[in-house]
Amino acid sequence: MSRITTLLFAAAAIVACGESREPADLPLAVDSASLAMARAGADVLGADLVTMLTGELKRGGPVAAIAVCADSAQVRTERHRSAGIVVRRVGTRVRNPKNTPDGVESAVLSAFADAIAANRAMPDTAFTTREANGQLVTHYMRAIRVQEFCLACHGPADSISAEVKQVIATRYPDDKATGYRLGDLRGAISVTVARP
Repeated sequence: MSRITTLLFAAAAIVACGESREPADLPLAVDSASLAMARAGADVLGADLVTMLTGELKRGGPVAAIAVCADSAQVRTERHRSAGIVVRRVGTRVRNPKNTPDGVESAVLSAFADAIAANRAMPDTAFTTREANGQLVTHYMRAIRVQEFCLACHGPADSISAEVKQVIATRYPDDKATGYRLGDLRGAISVTVARP
């Protein structure tokens, strides 16, 4: 069993609080329809956010982009929520507490980080859990790597302008999302699909 598979089973067991009706060592099947919906949600949100942020960086620079992340990105993330499907962003270090990963997401992020550290491929991850109420839920996560345009607000402290630092400190007094370098794991798009 691979390290990521082991981590996912452990995380699923933690989240389910031992109430899963399936043996802990047997994976639940990921159905193709739920996986397709999850991938589509991740595709749309990812493209939407990148387009929005890069456009705002060109128009108004990093300070304007912070406002987009603080306000518009959260609204757009919510807009992608639909009946039974939740699409959100989670971070390895968070700026906005709404983007804090849960136990399962943290386990997947850890596996993604291990893959990067070992210079291995980092495939998207999908698995199914059974909630305490018996509901099957497909989980899908796609890594977000730090790109050049991210560094103006998330890079090393000495590379972030004083103006940007001030805006971040005002909007996010508990910010932990700086110090990244190009290619680092920033977080993931996380999708859950409640199966019928």
